[in-house]
Amino acid sequence: MLLDAASSFAFTGDRRQPFARKLADKARQDPTAKMAALCRAAATLSPALPTRQQLKAAHGDGGWQAVTPEQRLLQRTTLGATAFDHQVLEQVGYRGYLEQQLTLDQLDDQPLESVLRQALPTLSLSPAERLFYYSDEPEVVLFEFWFATVLRSIYSPRQLFERMVIFWSDHFSIDTTSDLALFFKPTDDESVIRAHALDNFPALLRASAHSPAMLSYLTNDTNLKDHPNENYARELMELHTIGPDAFTERDVKEVARCFTGWGFNREPNSQFGQFQFDAGAHDRGEKTVLGHTIPAGGGIEDGETVLSILAEHPETARLVSRKLIRYLWGYEPSEWRIQRIANIYQSTGGDVRAMLRTILRRPWLAKATPKLKRPYHLVTSAVRALFAEVNQPLYLIFELMQAGQLPFNWAPPNGYPDSQEYWSAFLLPRWSFSSRIMLPEVGVTPQLGKFMKPNLRSALLRDRIDWLLTHQTMTQTSRSEVRRFLGPPPRTPHHVAQAIGIAIASPEFQEY
Repeated sequence: MLLDAASSFAFTGDRRQPFARKLADKARQDPTAKMAALCRAAATLSPALPTRQQLKAAHGDGGWQAVTPEQRLLQRTTLGATAFDHQVLEQVGYRGYLEQQLTLDQLDDQPLESVLRQALPTLSLSPAERLFYYSDEPEVVLFEFWFATVLRSIYSPRQLFERMVIFWSDHFSIDTTSDLALFFKPTDDESVIRAHALDNFPALLRASAHSPAMLSYLTNDTNLKDHPNENYARELMELHTIGPDAFTERDVKEVARCFTGWGFNREPNSQFGQFQFDAGAHDRGEKTVLGHTIPAGGGIEDGETVLSILAEHPETARLVSRKLIRYLWGYEPSEWRIQRIANIYQSTGGDVRAMLRTILRRPWLAKATPKLKRPYHLVTSAVRALFAEVNQPLYLIFELMQAGQLPFNWAPPNGYPDSQEYWSAFLLPRWSFSSRIMLPEVGVTPQLGKFMKPNLRSALLRDRIDWLLTHQTMTQTSRSEVRRFLGPPPRTPHHVAQAIGIAIASPEFQEY
């Protein structure tokens, strides 16, 4: 196994033991100890508390209020809309908010990134360094990667960007439990997914095709002219581009031939894990892919040509468009919506921002249908809504594991399902999390201050819970249930925490 090569890495000097021990010690520290100031700053973003009159006006006579396009925009562009997000949208307007999230110019995430990289040192290492220093304790790399992913989702102001990182991570799914993918995936996340999340699809496709994490996961590093391996070729077409009905088995074999020799440096030195094309392992014969002839005598350009063919294929435009609409609009997009976005893909060369601008337009979201939050979305949205400080991200990782959606832990290459039917079968962990979110053992501390005084009148306390979690869109049934549970004062803080848990378990919070 390649992990055995770690001991022979040729770095200058005898730095392995002291440096590895230093990094391991830093990694084992509670990372949020260094993030405490940042987390407190995030928690202070809460807007001024509404008065009783404002709450009453917002909710009218207490009946059900339909979700507005503005509220739907926040639901679909964040990993949990907060009261502060609503305040920002009111200030800059629908279009202004959407453009902020698309262009990113006014959303500075560098303070967060700086703290993450100081607290989680493996994020800044190369694949060779991760393998060299952590071959005996790979769990450090994995947990630091998980922590960074979750904390970015919760605290980054670039919420649409983080949502698209999750989308593309599922589209180009890599299971970090597979061989060397653990050591390669953090680099893939930075140089492939995050570098192109709002860019254009062809650039993202090419970056993924050159990624050692992907080539290792789908075993294209063993795709040789004398022993072809069709794994990557098949998934490249079926999952990443044109879909399962647009190619033949002959195309799979031809595409595999085009990608022979595409792998990564296996030498035990500082270049380990970098993309590498082995010309001697490449099949230089003529190939025919989807009706396109690729002349004999080619090298790495054979694979590059295939990527161009696939990126420009109309079925790729349709597949990407349908998945984007399902993710951001609703489970069952109509044919005209799919074709509308596919046309934008083709006319802009796969510009992701251009496609998102149309999907997230007010007229589209005004007709968007509710979606069930996947477990990851549910956890992050609850933490965000409560303006909670994450004291110990390990506990959130445990919650995600229990709920079935640990980041980068889906074994098949098709990514976590975006399906209400699938996730509806895992309701017990969702309800359990809702009942525990306010407890210390979950590892978060909600920053609600005096906003949730236990002995407020039950109607006012219910209105504040509703406003905080759903921005006054909780149905009368759910509101009545929360108020009934609260009962008249006196109450304990624990009783109020349980009422918040009931609200988090409500359909209005579980959906978005």
